[in-house]
Amino acid sequence: MDSNLAMDAIRLVSAIAILAFASALDWRTRKVPNIYWVLMGGIGLVLIPIQVLADGEDPAYILVLIPVFAILADVYLDSDEETTWARYAPFVKYAIAVLSMVLLAMYLGDDEYFQHLLAVPGMMLLIVALYMLDVIRGGADAKALLSLAVLFPFYPGFDSLPVLSADSPSAEILFPFTFVVLVTAAIIVALFPLAFLMFNLARGDSKFPYSLLGYRIPLADVQKKHVWLMERMKDGKHELRARPIHDEDVSSAVALLHEAGFARVWVTPKIPFIVPMLIGLVISAIVGNILLLIFPL
Repeated sequence: MDSNLAMDAIRLVSAIAILAFASALDWRTRKVPNIYWVLMGGIGLVLIPIQVLADGEDPAYILVLIPVFAILADVYLDSDEETTWARYAPFVKYAIAVLSMVLLAMYLGDDEYFQHLLAVPGMMLLIVALYMLDVIRGGADAKALLSLAVLFPFYPGFDSLPVLSADSPSAEILFPFTFVVLVTAAIIVALFPLAFLMFNLARGDSKFPYSLLGYRIPLADVQKKHVWLMERMKDGKHELRARPIHDEDVSSAVALLHEAGFARVWVTPKIPFIVPMLIGLVISAIVGNILLLIFPL
């Protein structure tokens, strides 16, 4: 087994194992401790310099870890103190990340191998931006993706796998492996409304658009499950809403609905995104870059 194949195996086995444990925890509690992502990212941080040296590439390529560490420092070393430094530290860290990426691109960016490495902090910045825009909603989801970006600077490959592979390396740089995993996981989540609809039609609950977004459960079970209410009482009037308020006082909302005589209510589940992420990882490793079906490169 050559070094690249061995490292691909280590990366894939590590990612699947860690995501599998995290998925089980996410399913049960909707909370995943940072240790999972620190471990996965840590493996990636160790493997990057090992692979650069094993491949006989310029040791200067290891400098790509500067922007990577700058981004991770903001994610994991955030301070709760109300100081001037605490307020401006994130800007400083991301400025270091962006500036170092620009300088590295100027001096080393002509090499295709290094472009793969430079795509790592680029993907990390995209993940942070998607999280800040609330496209990626869970903090654990964003940290999992950041760790995957560090762990997979290159697409994993084994003999005839993945099935779909780009004809040019530029496709792997344009669509990093972690981005493909994210898109695949998002497609899986996008199928949930169809599953909800079929489930609700089988039970005779067909109320558009709510039957596409969730299902009805006994009011007494709302606080026992990982769900958001799609119903509430406001100023004595009953309201149904397609987009629930995530930070509302559930106990008060349930009490008001109970007083109004509601026994069953519409809810939307808190989707454990780590689960479709794990499925997306496996599909991406076996099938390959599904974006090539849309953007053949």
